[in-house]
Amino acid sequence: MRRSLAIGVVTSLSLMSFAAPSPGAGEKPLTLDNLVITLGATTYRIPHIEIEGASLPLTELAALFLSGDGNVAARLARISARRIAVPSMSSESRNESNIARAAYRKLLFENIVSGRAATVRGDGGEETIESTKGGVQRVFWGASVAKGVDLAEFARLALSTRGEANAPLKPLIEEELVDSSRLEDESANLVLTTGRLKIEGVRGRALQTPAGKLIERFEKLDPAKSEEDPALMRDVLDALQSFEAASIDVDDVVAAGKGEPEGKPFTAKIARAGMRKVAGAGTGEMFFDDFSLAASDGGHLSVKRFALNELQLAPVLEGAAYPKLARIEARGVAADIPDSKTSEPSRMKFSVENASATFDNFLGSTPTKFSGRVDNFIVDLSARGETQTTAHFLALGYRELALSGLAAGEWREKTSEAALEPVAIDAKDMGVAHLTALFGNVSNAAFSSSPLISRAAMLTTSVKSIELTLEGDGLVDRVLALEAKEQKTSVDKARADYAKAAATAITALGGGGANANRIADAVSAYIEKPKRLHLRFAAPKGVNAIDVLARKPSEILESLEVEASADR
Repeated sequence: MRRSLAIGVVTSLSLMSFAAPSPGAGEKPLTLDNLVITLGATTYRIPHIEIEGASLPLTELAALFLSGDGNVAARLARISARRIAVPSMSSESRNESNIARAAYRKLLFENIVSGRAATVRGDGGEETIESTKGGVQRVFWGASVAKGVDLAEFARLALSTRGEANAPLKPLIEEELVDSSRLEDESANLVLTTGRLKIEGVRGRALQTPAGKLIERFEKLDPAKSEEDPALMRDVLDALQSFEAASIDVDDVVAAGKGEPEGKPFTAKIARAGMRKVAGAGTGEMFFDDFSLAASDGGHLSVKRFALNELQLAPVLEGAAYPKLARIEARGVAADIPDSKTSEPSRMKFSVENASATFDNFLGSTPTKFSGRVDNFIVDLSARGETQTTAHFLALGYRELALSGLAAGEWREKTSEAALEPVAIDAKDMGVAHLTALFGNVSNAAFSSSPLISRAAMLTTSVKSIELTLEGDGLVDRVLALEAKEQKTSVDKARADYAKAAATAITALGGGGANANRIADAVSAYIEKPKRLHLRFAAPKGVNAIDVLARKPSEILESLEVEASADR
């Protein structure tokens, strides 16, 4: 976009400087040599221009280009020509933080009608940005072709600020293709390359704050104190809302360089990335395919597919803690990462076949309805080794943890209730857990994007019911087998002892009431024959945080409606 903007604006300026046409220019190209144009902090140099098939007589062209009128866009809108060739062009810009020098090769504008070019071609170029702090960035781009480029609108966007807050966005480019690009950042030890870049349906409008000043202010911003400059955040939001694109696609993205520790190399690759319906500081879809990372610390991460849908950044720039998002999806995730907190051979290895979450019924940027699922989340325990977290699972014979699950929840405004249902976790060789819960007195303040307000609202929320079902004997049987081995006794003896101990503990903790005994009997029966355990707790009036602090657990338990059973 920046390169296209530069082409449009500089071409506009070069045409402004057209002076006396060459003699006998009727059928021959009109030519102009050695142009130097200064605009603000930027100076443009154009050694040679050729114009063919101009629609205006030479005298009108000369008067138009020599005009002292500052409205460049209006004058560009009067330009029509069959062909404008700019063999080379350079620019230099200076501000407080850097000096930028750019060079463009073989620019060709074809079929220009009222300042709008049907096609703009270029053989590529490069830009060097030298920071006043000593860093240097170099950007190179390959051959490009753009269709439907409105040069007059580019000039209006670049050379003016917007007075009308809700001014409409105007078409800038129908489509642009750039063969390749390369960015080199010496200070960051980074080289970033891309394959083909394609942009479609670009629209824009002038900013309310000049882009140069906005960039300078943003560069000085302390990210940890961004909330201290709300005016800057409003201007950044305006800048994002002043551009849109139907689609952006880029292939073969590769970032390589040196990082920590000790300047060791890293490489990150993306086969394809893109955005759809980019507008209003958000996007209908943002995705990348076939991502891989070989990190400096020896870690590896790969993702087959990652996508965000209906993402809006405006809430964050307006002070919210998070953006608005309708859906997130990840497929084919695999990681092999060294664990810096343990011994060197220890690795954190995990994979996820599929994971997704969908959000709906928003209050501001906060969803009040969601659903999500995870398929085959696998953690390799053997790669982690004997740690405080893994030792017990390894002792039980689990070389890996393999989990799948789903969850859903919804806030019901009419009844001020929130339901969590269903929640299910299926752990391979362990069992399956199902959970549902109902919460009462849930106000809309609980969904505030302000953590302070949402936490305060949650204090008055009450629990009305919880229902839990456990199925499967894998985990229970392994625990009992390990206990029998350590105690040098039979599994049946260990099972009986565990069942009795669990019943005694639950009865004691529950105060020995009828509900405590009912739960103790069901848990004891499940340990003796771990097939299915079902527990349900209901409090029609709800139990909130104040109840928990003011009443004894046994008193709360006995006030509930309790169902407890185990299949024998």
